[in-house]
Amino acid sequence: MTAPALSRSLYTALAADVMFPLHEQLKRHDTVRIRREMEETQWWSPERLQAVQLQRLQALLSEIGTQVPYYARLFAELRFDPRGVQSLDDLQRLPFLTKSLIRAHTEDLKHPAHRQALSRFNTGGSSGEPLVFFIGKERVSHDVAAKWRATRWWGVDIGDPEMVVWGSPIELGAQDRLRAWRDRLLRTELLQAFEMSEAKLD
Repeated sequence: MTAPALSRSLYTALAADVMFPLHEQLKRHDTVRIRREMEETQWWSPERLQAVQLQRLQALLSEIGTQVPYYARLFAELRFDPRGVQSLDDLQRLPFLTKSLIRAHTEDLKHPAHRQALSRFNTGGSSGEPLVFFIGKERVSHDVAAKWRATRWWGVDIGDPEMVVWGSPIELGAQDRLRAWRDRLLRTELLQAFEMSEAKLD
């Protein structure tokens, strides 16, 4: 089974097939490949998907258990062996990663090989204090690919007119001229969620 073909304008096709892939390649993101993989695997059987998920989970746990200082210590203390993980239930042996733990162990939660390529993000602070955290290019690529895949379910592609309401002060403050031109080319407009008013909503 394959996804239904999108009905796209010539401009949308140019944006989705040429401009945005070039943009992601320049940022060293693997978004296009990941989106295509998502659109292929979404039709797999539940059993096949679960097998792949378990394999990827074991690989992730093995990587952080040997490379990320916080998890290396935690796994050693708990005698937790990622190779023995056979289901999501096995993760119940691990404590929740709370905001306080993230704040206390920010540096030890970074993978040494990717420290220089991490991007800084933060939550909106609705609970009282924004949480600052860092994610790498692989995570960003997956986030963008998942959003792209989801909008295509409704026949909306990169390059179709889009309005985004967002609340991250860091990202909103980084809207420089280059990003503004990118947004114009891709026909997307960013609105600040923290600065809404009746007039702006209209």
